[in-house]
Amino acid sequence: MTDLIVLRDDGLSFEDGADRIRIIVSSDESGGEYSLLEWTVAAGAKLPDGACRDYAMHLHGACEETFLILSGELEFVIGNRIVRLGAGDFARVPPNTPHGYQNVSGESVEMLVGFHPGGFEKLFVKYRSDQSRSPSPGFIEEATSDYASSFGLPNPLTRDRR
Repeated sequence: MTDLIVLRDDGLSFEDGADRIRIIVSSDESGGEYSLLEWTVAAGAKLPDGACRDYAMHLHGACEETFLILSGELEFVIGNRIVRLGAGDFARVPPNTPHGYQNVSGESVEMLVGFHPGGFEKLFVKYRSDQSRSPSPGFIEEATSDYASSFGLPNPLTRDRR
């Protein structure tokens, strides 16, 4: 049985590019039901309204993804809608829903990210950037084959302002 209490220094912490991730609950610990990650999105350049954005649009066919913003602010895309999310805001992304985000605030963003069911977090661990070399075949290839994910989707055109 795994611990039911996770202290702030517990869990697996690692880097994904400029971002920092800590797995609070892995899918192995939840019997595959879910995984929960603490994610720090690195500070991005503060972009003015109307500036070109890259939201890294993608979708996951095999899981739902949730986001709870703890601090900071980012632009979040779900479907064809763009909304600015800040502390206390929550986004639920059902399977097969295009989504993405970009930190445009100039500050880091702290958030909790959940995968339901769990398992997708294993790819972040396997392909983390703080190791000597990434294994083959590659993150996108494995996410596509094992989790019915698609990447490189077009950016949406509409924007909700807060």
